Amino acid sequence: MAKLTDADIKNIVEAEERQAIDYEGEIAETRAKLMDYYNCLPYGDEVEGQSHAISSDVSDTVETLMPGLMRVFTQGRLIGQFEADEEAYEEEAELKTELSNYVFQKQNNGFLVLNTMFKDALLQLSGTVKVYWDETEDSEVTKYRGLSAEELKVLEAEDGVTVEEVEKVEEDGLVTYNAEKVTIKKKGCVKYDNVPPEEFLISRSARNFVDRPSFIGQRSPKTRSDLIKMGYDRKIVQGLPADDYFKDSEERNARYFKYNQWSTTNPSEHHPNDIIFVGEYYLNIDMNQDGVCEYYQIIYAGEQILKKQQVDDHPFCTVVPVPVSHRAIGTCPAEQVADLQYRKSHLERNMFDNVYQTNYPRVMHSNKVDLDDLLTPRAGGTIEIDTELGDVGGHAQPLVIPNMIGDILQAIEYTDTARETRTGVTRYTQGLNPEALNKTATGYLGMMDASQQREYLIARLFAETGVKHIFEKTVSLLAKYQDTPMQIKVSGQPLEINPVEWSGHTRCSIHVGLGSGDRQEKIMNLNQVLQNQMMFMQSGLVLSDQAKVYKTMEKIIDEVGLKDASTYFNNPETDVETLQAQNEQLMGMVQQLQAQAQQNPLAEAEMVKVQGDIATKQMVEQNKAQQFMLKMQQEQEEFRKEFARKMTELELKYQTDVPGSTV
Repeated sequence: MAKLTDADIKNIVEAEERQAIDYEGEIAETRAKLMDYYNCLPYGDEVEGQSHAISSDVSDTVETLMPGLMRVFTQGRLIGQFEADEEAYEEEAELKTELSNYVFQKQNNGFLVLNTMFKDALLQLSGTVKVYWDETEDSEVTKYRGLSAEELKVLEAEDGVTVEEVEKVEEDGLVTYNAEKVTIKKKGCVKYDNVPPEEFLISRSARNFVDRPSFIGQRSPKTRSDLIKMGYDRKIVQGLPADDYFKDSEERNARYFKYNQWSTTNPSEHHPNDIIFVGEYYLNIDMNQDGVCEYYQIIYAGEQILKKQQVDDHPFCTVVPVPVSHRAIGTCPAEQVADLQYRKSHLERNMFDNVYQTNYPRVMHSNKVDLDDLLTPRAGGTIEIDTELGDVGGHAQPLVIPNMIGDILQAIEYTDTARETRTGVTRYTQGLNPEALNKTATGYLGMMDASQQREYLIARLFAETGVKHIFEKTVSLLAKYQDTPMQIKVSGQPLEINPVEWSGHTRCSIHVGLGSGDRQEKIMNLNQVLQNQMMFMQSGLVLSDQAKVYKTMEKIIDEVGLKDASTYFNNPETDVETLQAQNEQLMGMVQQLQAQAQQNPLAEAEMVKVQGDIATKQMVEQNKAQQFMLKMQQEQEEFRKEFARKMTELELKYQTDVPGSTV
């Protein structure tokens, strides 16, 4: 059966793209309005001469939620953690945990990635991160002079080397060569890009981001130069038409509200800098027309297919703070309070107008009043009246303005209460109410708990969707493309990890620190656990040991906001650290006894006895250390012998020389 042609694929992609852009356009108006509300821009219905006050409820709500969300995700050393389905894969799960967190937090700035993702979600309905494998090439140039012909051939035969600028030099009958060696080193790593909301496209019928949507992708601006660097055919790129999409992007113009006077996207009209919108789309296509669709990546620009390949999944990880059932794009806290901000702004304007009118009321006057005096309000000022009559009271009389401030403040209070009910962001969590101390402790804690529940729900939704997918896609990319072992440090100790050996017998969970109250409450609970552990150990009970105490201290260090417990405590499972701490403790005891002996000569004999005991203990500990080191050496020697035996078997089997064999 014939496969689809590029023309057929183009028609399918255009139809899906058109529908997705229409859907995004409907959402764009809402996103642009929310961004204007966040920036406290005028609504367009202001009246000259009256108050233009604008409330900041959208900004307050978003900025109040952000610190708590970032804290619960980033306060610990690990964000994502993998768990094994079977006991045999527990070590693999630990390695996946360490490497994925290292790549996300150390190789990339994971904190800023999450910060942008969460703020987009709270303010713009959804936040998206693209996770992909990035191949880069580094070139190193080395210049050579006086090479012989043989040396030049050896240089040209090296792998990954290009010899350029070859210059033949003849001097006194001797021929030599000058040349430049260009070494190309390819380096790959996992990258994370925050996708601007206006660039993210998804099918209108998509129900969620967990299953593969029938159409999802990113339509982003690239220059012709960018496309050529990405490896696309120069002739095709030069023939693509330039786009002028920026001027029509409501969301982008709202985000850059002070710089929205765009005349052209390429003011210099330099051809390589022309903007071309490139679609990276993932959709179901029955490419071989057998009746069953496959998932394909299509790179599309200027009504041309630049690339197509079958893939397992799309690279986008998206979070939605307030999902709507059976719909991919839900709502967000900013949208929930936008109408309240508009209402509150007009109430504040009415209140200020009432204050202004009370201070400077309108005045009824006759034609005998000097208007310049009347229209120039100043404290203690006079108004001149052109009359010889003694009674001037009827010529200028202020209109009585009723004081409505109390009623307006009640309406504002009602609006604030409605906002707190919708979002869970209260004035207590914002630190805005000085009367909080006058509330009962039980009532205050109840309000805090109700507020935190909404925040924790948003955090859990983020954890179980976009953030979890980030770590799952990270591990998948490492297993697929990282073909050499990686060296990282865990608790100050080097660790080598080879993702090629990974299987799929693990699952990911995100630690967001939820479900046990706030941080101070957790620290108090952990300290109580620590006291119980110490009590059991002092009583001789086997309910706890040093390793479990160290685990408790690790949790306390995480909650305090520090990163590495080994900086502050010795790990009892690390023999070297334990022996060193014991020796330091014994030496401290010796110094203390020596000081006591100098003050009390009668204690000298007792000190000598104790010193003997300490020396005996030190010998025992040193013997343990020597035995430990000897055991490690024996294990290394056994490993070396076993490795040599395996290499010898391979050499005999394939009749070829294998480094490391014994023959």
